Amino acid sequence: MSNCLIISRYDEDISWLSSYETFNLYIYNKGSRIKNSEFKNIINLKNVGRESHTWLYHIVNNYNKLDDINIFLQGRIDDLGCMAFQNPNYYLREINQIGFAASRYGVLSPFHWKYNVGIEKNKKYKDKWDNGEISRSQIGFRNFAKKLFPDIPLFIATNYGGCFAVKKEVIKQYSLDFYSELLDILSMHKNPIEGHYMERLWCYIFTKNILLNSAIKDVVKTKIERTIFRFSAFNENKLN
Repeated sequence: MSNCLIISRYDEDISWLSSYETFNLYIYNKGSRIKNSEFKNIINLKNVGRESHTWLYHIVNNYNKLDDINIFLQGRIDDLGCMAFQNPNYYLREINQIGFAASRYGVLSPFHWKYNVGIEKNKKYKDKWDNGEISRSQIGFRNFAKKLFPDIPLFIATNYGGCFAVKKEVIKQYSLDFYSELLDILSMHKNPIEGHYMERLWCYIFTKNILLNSAIKDVVKTKIERTIFRFSAFNENKLN
């Protein structure tokens, strides 16, 4: 069985990948050229489409020679908290019988199907939204999802951060044309709103809603962890 790491890099330090020589490694570089690298399989790409463009590019260009297990990761994963395993081997351990694995799941509910997924109010993206660095959609998130899956429910399992593992046969349940059409959409802008849509849809694309109950449990787990963290931080500040 072959396993691979598919890395979407901008200018992150990827030296951490040297610890995972047992994986086939694909580094898709959208930033400055990597000089004197120990890594052989570096593919330079135009900086468009966020990480979802990278995932689609890999699938489209390797559709008939995919590895058995494909792990899609950002160039840096130690800043994603619970949204990414810090050790890629954990994806192999956690991948389940339906052929998909993520470190933590979430739930999209009717509140989350906002036209722009709420990024126009998100502090992380607000400046880029206001100055037009993020593209606008003509149909919005819900209609984008329904074009792919007309019967998609209002409550679905999701995972954030664009990091997950998926088996070859699960990827190939869709045709090459399915991924090529999405790749064309993600290729049109440096930071397309559709990239933010896709981040929220990967889990549903590959699992439909089989993981909804697990996702609900993870939402509760995340809320408890955040409450404990805030309580601990409050007490520490009080003591100081």
